[in-house]
Amino acid sequence: MPPVAPEGAARSTARRPSDRRTGRGQATCERLRRVAACLFVARGYDGVSLDEIVQAAGGSKTNIYAFYGGKEGLFVAAIEDALGEVLRPLTGADTRGLALEEGLTRLGRALLDALLTPEALALHRMLIGETGRFPRLGAAWYAAGPATSQAAFAGFLARALAGRPEAAEIGLLARLFHDMVAGDLQHRALFEPVPAGEAERAASVAAAVRAVKALTARGG
Repeated sequence: MPPVAPEGAARSTARRPSDRRTGRGQATCERLRRVAACLFVARGYDGVSLDEIVQAAGGSKTNIYAFYGGKEGLFVAAIEDALGEVLRPLTGADTRGLALEEGLTRLGRALLDALLTPEALALHRMLIGETGRFPRLGAAWYAAGPATSQAAFAGFLARALAGRPEAAEIGLLARLFHDMVAGDLQHRALFEPVPAGEAERAASVAAAVRAVKALTARGG
């Protein structure tokens, strides 16, 4: 068994290749990421020790160094996993057969329901504080966040506007819809104790839908 390096020692953030893990090792690896994500989001990188993670998740420091190269590697891996979970309500939304207004309304509500949960807001706040030290997380946030939601909107718009002139502007329409739905409400929620309620969320989505319909009306 390799020696456990001191927690402050420099270590690679590369994960151990998954095909080298046993079934038990894979389960330990996933449990460490899941528990570490909760602790890091709640208290930040410096507020969590490896001893606390191991105590809460099981396994050992040896597992952390073997799987992730150390605390930094575990932090990045855990937060990347957490980011990937945030937009599940949106990416799993079924818009097959829906007209433009109905589909955009469903997707807009799913986006707000995903972004305005206490867990998602806590994750975003933590990222604001830590991305300067871990630039890779900034890219991971954009890929798992805005890029993913805009792709979901673009995919629906491409189907709903198939054959119409606006189809050439799908990417722009998707970005505009995303920002109109989420921008103000998410920014406020990050710094206010209570996120927007049902009526305000519905109004934000409805306004964004009206804007997209107006932009595409000439092709109707």
